[in-house]
Amino acid sequence: MEGLSEAVQTGVRSLLRNPGRSGLTVLGLAIGVATFIATVSFGLGARASVVDQFKWLGVDVVTVRRFGRVHRPLARQDAKRLASLPAVAFVAPEFRWTGSLVAGRQEVVAEIRASTTEYFEIFETPVVLGGPFDRRDLEERSKVCVLGQTVVDALFPQADALGETLEVDGRMRCRVIGILESKGTATSGRDLDSVVLVPASTARTHLRGLSASYNQIHVRPQAGRRTEAEAGIIDVLRASHELREGQANDFVLRSPDQAAQVADEVASIMTSLLGAIAGVSLLVGGIGIMNIQLVAVAERTREIGIKAAIGASPRQILLQFLAEAVFLASLGTALGTAAGVGVALVVAEAMSWPTAVPALAIVIAILFGAGTGILFGLLPARRAAELDPIVALRQE
Repeated sequence: MEGLSEAVQTGVRSLLRNPGRSGLTVLGLAIGVATFIATVSFGLGARASVVDQFKWLGVDVVTVRRFGRVHRPLARQDAKRLASLPAVAFVAPEFRWTGSLVAGRQEVVAEIRASTTEYFEIFETPVVLGGPFDRRDLEERSKVCVLGQTVVDALFPQADALGETLEVDGRMRCRVIGILESKGTATSGRDLDSVVLVPASTARTHLRGLSASYNQIHVRPQAGRRTEAEAGIIDVLRASHELREGQANDFVLRSPDQAAQVADEVASIMTSLLGAIAGVSLLVGGIGIMNIQLVAVAERTREIGIKAAIGASPRQILLQFLAEAVFLASLGTALGTAAGVGVALVVAEAMSWPTAVPALAIVIAILFGAGTGILFGLLPARRAAELDPIVALRQE
């Protein structure tokens, strides 16, 4: 143990005699470790962000839309029949269009959605201030609305929006009763907070130009009964629309869950690819340590010969050079880990990603760094230990 301690001290002192060369070696490995940790973190953070955005769209929701040659529109009776299916938990028909919203001198264009109270249950839409409209609002066709955060910021930048009124499409004034939790921006760049929700009955009565049919009907199946629910939806709508056997459906079923799975798979592949590419930088850092140690052996051949001549064993010489390599690798790994975690946290904050600094990536980087010091330092150390003392002493 004493011999090992002395070898470590001697090795560190030798490195400090060449601070520039040692510093560049440490920097190379630190950059490799930091790049690996940060890159894997970026991939996982982006993946989590994409999946979270699909959750906002309701990954368990089945949306029915009109399609192809429409025999009959999606009507109120369709929504009632779908709600009676045993495998269905909630049904929310919806009108959706883009219109203007005006409050005082402020105006903004946003997506207007007219639906029922079940909409908030289906999409698990949190209302952070105030509350959603209820069944009484639907029955009385109340002129109320719930706003997304972008609409609030645009129309009421200096005031509390709750209780204020705004004009929808120049046809109806409504009172703000709730503000939705901010959802951010979709991967497509669409602002998910540029939205206003109003009761469907209110929109049908007070906003002229709406057709008798819905744009779409949202359905949330009972837990674990999605396949059964989809089959029931198809049977009900085919019967309701009087489609004969062999006739194509005049509606289509869509679910964000399908797109979410594809996005998750693509993101996983990209994360693995980025990790593999970043792993190359770790390998380069290890090769840098080996090269610097080989140079050190060549430059210090005479020193090695003197040590061997005064009684240093090949094992002691081996331990000294190996200690130098392990010290460089450990220092580079420690600095790289700190830098990688720091960069990952800063980027996650800037991009509004879920913080994802994977412990596994840190462990891999640390183990690889330590392994690099041993593996790539072993060859130069063995070369130094195997030098013939007489030949080494002749070296100028």
